[in-house]
Amino acid sequence: MPRIGTDRKSANSTSSSGRPAGTSRVRQRLTVSLRNLIVEGGLKGGQKLNELELSRRLKASRTPLREALLQLEQEGLVRSDMRRGFTVEPLSAREIRESYPVLCALECLAVRSSILFVAQLLPELARINAQFARARSPQRALDLDTLWHDTLMSQSKNARLAAIVANLRRAIRRYELVFMSDRSLTAHSVRQHRTIIAAFRRGDEEDAIAALGDNYQFGMQALLRNMNEE
Repeated sequence: MPRIGTDRKSANSTSSSGRPAGTSRVRQRLTVSLRNLIVEGGLKGGQKLNELELSRRLKASRTPLREALLQLEQEGLVRSDMRRGFTVEPLSAREIRESYPVLCALECLAVRSSILFVAQLLPELARINAQFARARSPQRALDLDTLWHDTLMSQSKNARLAAIVANLRRAIRRYELVFMSDRSLTAHSVRQHRTIIAAFRRGDEEDAIAALGDNYQFGMQALLRNMNEE
C-alpha cells in the first residue's frame, strides 16, 4: 500500500494537464523568453529560427522549445512550415489595421465605464506624460506610453476586458517599438495625451474620448506610412 507522503509528492509533481510540472515550467519560461526576444526585436520578422542554436542559447532541450514555438504560433508571432521549420512572422499592415481599431474601441469602452473616476487620475496621467516626453529610448518611451494608457483605464473593473487589452498590447509591441523609434512621432503622441487630459479637466468627456480615438488613429496611420501601406 503506497504511503500517503509518496502520493502527495506524486500529485505535486504533475501539472493539471498530466505533464510533469518541471517540464511545464520550462515550456512557460521558454515561451516568455522567446516572446520577449521577438517583441523587443532580438529576433527579426522573417528570420528563420534555428532550433539547435536557440536550445543552446536558452539552455533548454528541443522538445519544450518546440512546444513554446507552437504556442507562439498560436499567438501569431511565428509560423511553421514542414520544410523550413519555424520563422518569425514579418510585420504586417493587415495586423496593424485589425489590431489598432479593436484596441482603441476596448480602451474607450473601459474609460466610458469608469468616466466618473477619471478626474482623480489626471495628475498621475500628467506626471506619466511628462516622463514620456523626456524618454530617450524607444523601450522607455513605450513602457511609459503603455503605463499612461493602462492608468487611464485603470478604474474600469472589467477584468475580462483588461485581459483582452493586455494581450492585444503584447501582440502590437513590435509595431509600437517602431513608432517609438521616431522622436517626432512620440512628441506628437505626447501632445495628443495633453489634449485628452485637458478635455477631461474641462469636463468635456466626449471630446476626450474623441481625442483618444485620434491618438490611436494617428499611431495606426504613422505605422502604415512607415510600411508604405497607407
